Amino acid sequence: MISKIVDVLVKVREKINEENIKEENLENLKLEKLYNQNIVAAAYSWIYEKNQLERAVSKTIPLHQRKGIRIPSDEEIRAIGIKNYDYLFHFYNIGLLTYLEFDYILDELKLLPIESIHLDQINVLLLSLYLNLEKLSLPGSRLMLHSSDTIN
Repeated sequence: MISKIVDVLVKVREKINEENIKEENLENLKLEKLYNQNIVAAAYSWIYEKNQLERAVSKTIPLHQRKGIRIPSDEEIRAIGIKNYDYLFHFYNIGLLTYLEFDYILDELKLLPIESIHLDQINVLLLSLYLNLEKLSLPGSRLMLHSSDTIN
């Protein structure tokens, strides 16, 4: 299911790029009937929301810091696998990732054992960026405790 959602994100982004559709015109976006229209609408809204956030942030960051990408070393590419690197770089090329998000995912992948890095982990990390999962407080988190709570 996660790979289907990422596939829809990629298709929506590619359609927006190739047809030069403005973010406000979802009606002009025609995808094949292969995709569930609810997933397409959700993917489009995630892309739109992320673009709006990037515009707001880009006004505070100087241009020379926004434009550029860190090229990973050969060791880093070997550690995550060339196939995985190409897969991730495709997301950057079509505009699903900024260079900071690209770098973040590379750093997260370096924390995983080499043999366990699969496209599923990349897809989960990509979706976590779109769904703002880093801001989610998990049950039992210390962020959820109040000053009157005690830990056993």
